[in-house]
Amino acid sequence: MINGFSARLRPQYLVRDRAVLTGNTQRIPERFGVDVVDPVSGRPFQVTVFRYRAGPGARQVLAVHGFRGDHHGLELLVDGLAGVEVWVPNLPGFGNSPAMPDAEHTVEHFSHVVNQIAQLLQAPTLLGHSFGSVIAAHAVAQRSVRYRQLVLLNPIVKSALAAQTPIDRAATILTDGFYRLCAALPLGWGRRLLANRVIIWATGAFMTKTDDPRVLAYTHDQHQAYFSSFDSPEALFEAYRSSIEGTVSDVADALTLPTTLIGGAQDELCPPEDLDALAQMLTAVNPDVESYVLQRTGHLLHYERSAAAAALISWRL
Repeated sequence: MINGFSARLRPQYLVRDRAVLTGNTQRIPERFGVDVVDPVSGRPFQVTVFRYRAGPGARQVLAVHGFRGDHHGLELLVDGLAGVEVWVPNLPGFGNSPAMPDAEHTVEHFSHVVNQIAQLLQAPTLLGHSFGSVIAAHAVAQRSVRYRQLVLLNPIVKSALAAQTPIDRAATILTDGFYRLCAALPLGWGRRLLANRVIIWATGAFMTKTDDPRVLAYTHDQHQAYFSSFDSPEALFEAYRSSIEGTVSDVADALTLPTTLIGGAQDELCPPEDLDALAQMLTAVNPDVESYVLQRTGHLLHYERSAAAAALISWRL
């Protein structure tokens, strides 16, 4: 037990070749910019998109990453979607995409940008993980794009502000205060605090449930490398506030397209009972809903069980 705990604290198996984790060939993306407009002012700006090509006539998937992530976080999943063309934008304010010029970084505005990118595709499947699941659901609800299917990984069903236990409420208040403080500090100080390696490690350790030391090491390495790629602490705080307020449930009655839900049995942010509740809400308006729970998996199933999730998605496609 002590050795196992030590391995979680300091994983020793740094993995650079994703094929070691998935058994799939690494896919190399094409990077390009997509011109979009600010949802409030209409001012143009450019979002960076990564395109994982497939053959002519291949199905298309537009994938939305979660809070503080970028396209790198979905690459294990993308590797498993052989024969599918996948577009992964870095959301405004994340990775190498600039913040929105004038609009606040809310779910509604992120969804507006996602729909602008989707207009370049032909009825794609829309996929979102965690906070990305909320953005994807709201993008569908805006009804400005015709999507073929919707896939939600570790979907956010309940607002963190509605936490039931005192511990959960205290954790939300503490985290909110942390991001608020970082946004209020001078830019350099705020960035250094947000990029603190111990804080980033603790976030990943809380959400990851895998017992595979290679996956654990890969997850921590990814978070240390990319979790601090954001435009500014202010934009990050706006996005954080949106991530704890918005949910998929808010627009469940508008999700009438074929929908796939995939969650983790040990996911504290979306436990199986929440996933079941969301499936029931969707079934009331949607005859084509499928829901899956992956065992020994937490909130980071795109790292922990990427091959299993990709297989389920491929089958649905």
